[in-house]
Formats: sequence, structure tokens, C-alpha cells
Amino acid sequence: MSADPLAAAFERIEAGDLAGAMAIYRAAQGLGDPRVKMCLGQLLLLQGDYRRGLPLAEYRPQPDIAGRRWRGQPLAGETVLIRGEQGFGDNIQFVRYAAPLAARGARVAVGCSAGLGGLLATVPGVSAVVETGQAMAPPDFEVPMMSLPYLFGTTLQTIPADIPYLTADSGLVASWRNRLAAYSGLKVGLVWGGNSEVDYDWRRSPGLDPYLALLDVPGATFFSLQKGPAAAQLAGRSLPGRMIDLGPDLTDFGQTAAAMEALDLVVSSCTSPAHLAGALGRPVWVVLGAFPDWRWLLDRDDSPWYPSARLFRAGRGEGWGPVLGRLRDALLRRVG
Repeated sequence: MSADPLAAAFERIEAGDLAGAMAIYRAAQGLGDPRVKMCLGQLLLLQGDYRRGLPLAEYRPQPDIAGRRWRGQPLAGETVLIRGEQGFGDNIQFVRYAAPLAARGARVAVGCSAGLGGLLATVPGVSAVVETGQAMAPPDFEVPMMSLPYLFGTTLQTIPADIPYLTADSGLVASWRNRLAAYSGLKVGLVWGGNSEVDYDWRRSPGLDPYLALLDVPGATFFSLQKGPAAAQLAGRSLPGRMIDLGPDLTDFGQTAAAMEALDLVVSSCTSPAHLAGALGRPVWVVLGAFPDWRWLLDRDDSPWYPSARLFRAGRGEGWGPVLGRLRDALLRRVG
């Protein structure tokens, strides 16, 4: 075995040999490195084996729990603080567990990053939202958000998927619909990049260039929803008049959610707007690399997490151009 089983397993994954990667992880479990268990868990989750994968996913780095941790025990009105973790998309995806937690008898509070609280407050079951830096009375229990699928014994068949579970502000929605009413044809939002500081971003973010093939589809008007460093890829480009940049006006997730409600379709890479569109129940086409994040599973074009999503997957070694080409063909059929 390689001195670095994680690197060896990743080489097998890059070669498309998931069984070989899993064998490496299994053989290395005795080394005591929690990352090995976490990676094995993610590989099992990717293949839809939630029964074995979710317990191993508990070896991921987790937020510190200062008080008592909720571990699935019965509740009778106690306040449980769900501690948001990892990225915005993770918070949007897993906050759905507030409803089943409330059904267990909890008063549910959600802790999250600044800018997301207004939307998460609309989730069924949520009684309070605490953004980073805000104070709250000590809760009775705390639980990391991404531990909830494990604690509820989630399987592919029992994923809470009552969509939508986020609600955009009605006044903002009306404003965006009024603003976009002048544009004809199918209104398509575009997102091509995630957080560039994440070390695996190259595997999930196509960038703007492959998306340019979409812009000549007749009968559609395109709107950039892109935020962050990837938005700079628009600078200095000569784009057709049917491509409008909304990014500067999307000052928080509430604005982005309202804009999505005024669109007919969102096309997004694997990043938070894909989760936002899915949680709102908006039609969303998600562009995925050959080895996607575990939540998108394998060999399927739908998602049990987001019933309104359609998945477009790159084949191993083919790059982003062909998958965007297939998406373009589907878009032509959609507007035709």
C-alpha cells in the first residue's frame, strides 16, 4: 500500500476505478486516520449506500459543540440548535431536517453564516435563526447540521424532499418579475463557478467558456447569477445582447432566491445556487464533473434531494465541452 492511502485512492478514483479506491480505504482503516473513514463513507454515499456511509461520514471535521449534543433522544419542547457547517450549499440542503426535528418535539433554532438567515427562517419547523456573531440564550441541545441524516436513519427512499422548503420574499419576487418582464423567451439563469478557495473546485466548476455555447440558443434570454471570483470572467468579454448580468444586484441569498422565482430555468454548476434553486422547487439543470460530490450519486439524471433538478454529467476524461453540448441540445428542445 502507498504511504499515503488517500492519494492512492484518489488516483484510482481519477482512473474511474471506484472499487479499487474503496479497497484502499478499507485496507487503511486500521491506520487510525479519521479522513480514511470519512472518505470511505463518502464513496459509499456516492453509490447510494446510506446505511453504511452515513455512520462513517460522522468522522468528518465537525463544529465544536459547547453544550449537550442531541443524539436522537426524545424531546418535549427543548430548544435544539442546529449548527450549520461547511458551505452555503450544505446549509441549504440539510436545513430541511428542521421539520422532522420539530416533529420530534424540538423547538428548532438554526445557526448559519451571515446573509443566509432570512431565507432559512422560512423553513418549516424553524423557530429561530442565529447568524454568525449574533447572540442567543444557551440551547438545551446542539447538533451539527450534517449529522441529521445519520440521526434520522436516512436512506435514498426516506430523504425529506417536500419541495419547496425555502420561500422567497413575495415583495422581492414581484419586483424581479416586473424587472424581467420585458425580456422575451425562456428566461435562463446561469452559474458557472463555485468557491475558488475550495481545493476541489476545479473538479466542479466549468467556468464561463463552456457556457458560451448556450448563448446562441434561439428563443432564450440568459441572466448571469454568478457571484464571487468567477463573476470576473465576464470582464472584457463581448457578449450577445441576450446575456444580462444580474450579479451586481444579487446582494444576498434572499435577492438571488427572488430572482430565481422570476426565471424559467436555472443552469448551475455544483455550488450553492444549485441547492438554492432546488430548495425553492425551481427547475434547475446541474452541471457535474465525472466524479461528483457524493450527494449527486452516480449514473442518474435526477436527484432524490431535489425533485425539480435534472443532472448533466461529464463523462470521464471528456472535459466540460461535451456535457454543455448535451445541455445545449436539451435547451434547444425545451425552447422548440
